[in-house]
Amino acid sequence: MTRTSGTPRTNSPSVRPWRRVLVVLAVSQLVAPVVVSALAGDFLESGATNEALITPAGYAFSLWGVITLLCATTSLAVWRFGLGPSWETSLLVDASVVFVGFSLWLAVAAQDWLWATVAVFAVMVGALAHIMLLLVRHRSDLSCPPWLATLATVTFGLYLGWSSIAVFANVAAALIDSGVSPDAVPWQLVVLVAAAGFAVLLTVTLRGTVGYAAGVLWALVAIAIGAAQRDSVLLAATAAVAAVIVAGATAWSRRVS
Repeated sequence: MTRTSGTPRTNSPSVRPWRRVLVVLAVSQLVAPVVVSALAGDFLESGATNEALITPAGYAFSLWGVITLLCATTSLAVWRFGLGPSWETSLLVDASVVFVGFSLWLAVAAQDWLWATVAVFAVMVGALAHIMLLLVRHRSDLSCPPWLATLATVTFGLYLGWSSIAVFANVAAALIDSGVSPDAVPWQLVVLVAAAGFAVLLTVTLRGTVGYAAGVLWALVAIAIGAAQRDSVLLAATAAVAAVIVAGATAWSRRVS
């Protein structure tokens, strides 16, 4: 549970500027896709980005809109109320890195620098994982309103869940761009199993938090549908089984935590 009394809300000079920075960067995530698309066209619809058999079905990418809107809402709420703990500045710095990373990812993807997109996503996933560890494992430090604690956990959990699978999809795209066959199943099976294993590890580490599980399940189901649309029964079945395992790990982690 979050505290509503006890530890005072952090309002030190060092944390207040980061709250304002976070709002600006959160809004930039809403603007960046429009700007990059105007300059580079609909670059995500072609090339190696969409050639892998384990590319999520097209509808799945609409989740980015939900995530960026939640980030803007959460950032405004943090600016207004603050989170409270001594580690708030650390969380806000990590979140700022993530928000900058989103715009940078779009920029490098528009240039077809696909290994660079992998590097950007890896940094984003690392920062998001640290944010979620703070929010989940040190929740009792929070002195903000309970609804804000829940909003922040859901927002960054959803962001991490989707991104922790997307980084592997970007690896697949980068390998294809480097000359690996987009129709070969074995190597894509390895990438998919690695993504699922990483997701299960984070699910347990984050105690089955719902936001993270939702982001992962959205991605895995979309991969199953995308693989089926490309007539890869094995990869579709593997993604579906992975989704069931993640759902089971989520239920188990919530029961024992």
